Amino acid sequence: MKKLLLPLILLSLLVTSCEDDESEKTIVQGDYPIKEYYLERSPSINVWGAGMDFVHSECKSTETDLDYEYMEEVDNFPYDIDFYVVKSYYYDDNGDLQNEGCPAMLLSSSTQGCKIGEGLEFFTNLTTITSDMIDQLAYDPVIDYSEYKDDETGFYEREGLFAALDECVIGRDFRSGVLEIPDGMTEEEVQPVYLIKTSEGAYVKFMVRTYKPAKPNEKQTLVHWQVISE
Repeated sequence: MKKLLLPLILLSLLVTSCEDDESEKTIVQGDYPIKEYYLERSPSINVWGAGMDFVHSECKSTETDLDYEYMEEVDNFPYDIDFYVVKSYYYDDNGDLQNEGCPAMLLSSSTQGCKIGEGLEFFTNLTTITSDMIDQLAYDPVIDYSEYKDDETGFYEREGLFAALDECVIGRDFRSGVLEIPDGMTEEEVQPVYLIKTSEGAYVKFMVRTYKPAKPNEKQTLVHWQVISE
């Protein structure tokens, strides 16, 4: 028994050492281009969502038709994030029915994400993913939009829908009226930066660069991403 004790201790130390090395493992960014696209924010144009697929057969191309697609009601496009837009309705202080666009970024059921920083400079300088960042990755809760539809009007009820979206990893945090921009700073300096883990196991950094760009793109939203590793 004593003869076996020393080898067992050494083996235990070796396993622990390997686990520590794995926990400290970092992922360094590969040679992938930055992608930018203007996506329609109007629910009459972007009816079923603009799906973004970060990793595919042409993900090293600067621009490709496989990066995103405006989806149909029934669609097999393998998106990682869906830029989904509906109109929500509410009653103002006078009791009059009002409406408001409700754009949101929703993760697919097999995609994880987490906020890791803020601003375009942070996005640009981020080239290494750490185990601490990976440990924060989470799935979105399932949002059933039908639960927030008013039976009488057929409209989406704003308060309940907003509360549900605020539980999502990205949700509506990028939009004006939600994103706080301190005095003396620009939107690009405070827009959240997210780490995304795709269904393929790839890592991607993603942000909304501009929620409402200048004309002629004021009815679109500019998204910005870069694959870190496949």
